[in-house]
Amino acid sequence: MTRARTDLEGLRTGAPRQRRAYAVLRSLAIFERLGEFQPALAGTLPLPIHTEASDLDVLCEVHEPAAFVAACSAYATQPGFMAEHVPVRGVPSTIVRFEAEEFAVELFGQPQPVARQHGWRHLQVEARVLALAGAAAVATITRWKREGLKTEPAFARWLQLPGDDPYLAVLALEELDDEALRRLVRRAEHGV
Repeated sequence: MTRARTDLEGLRTGAPRQRRAYAVLRSLAIFERLGEFQPALAGTLPLPIHTEASDLDVLCEVHEPAAFVAACSAYATQPGFMAEHVPVRGVPSTIVRFEAEEFAVELFGQPQPVARQHGWRHLQVEARVLALAGAAAVATITRWKREGLKTEPAFARWLQLPGDDPYLAVLALEELDDEALRRLVRRAEHGV
């Protein structure tokens, strides 16, 4: 499995909110301060479906939660700072949250490589779908997100995926090759 890497160039040269996110990430020095935890930006800001409410989701590989929280204590003076240890889909997780300028920030750690974490895998699948689907899908999914639908439920709705859990339904798409994914996108575009 390849290492998850964040290329911030798309943010630096992207839409206004992406450029603001880039500036905030740089000012916080998250990738430098948390380098030992292999941080990678996930969520919707790297994608063309971000909204005014999109937050900064940074995934990390965390085997020692106390060391991670200690590293994150550099942000303890930020508004809303809090850290918690909770299971997420059965995986022990450490989550640090705070506000930085107009962004909610979530630093999310699990004891596994970032490339195996659901948040990263969702980002990869969603980027593939959007690359194949184009502007109409971007517009519809973004509109649904602005109306309050979360990202994975919006993708599952647009793609007409079966099942009760849109997070797992979207994750299952990573098994599809490009041609199978193209067929699914074409079906969604035609409302079949």
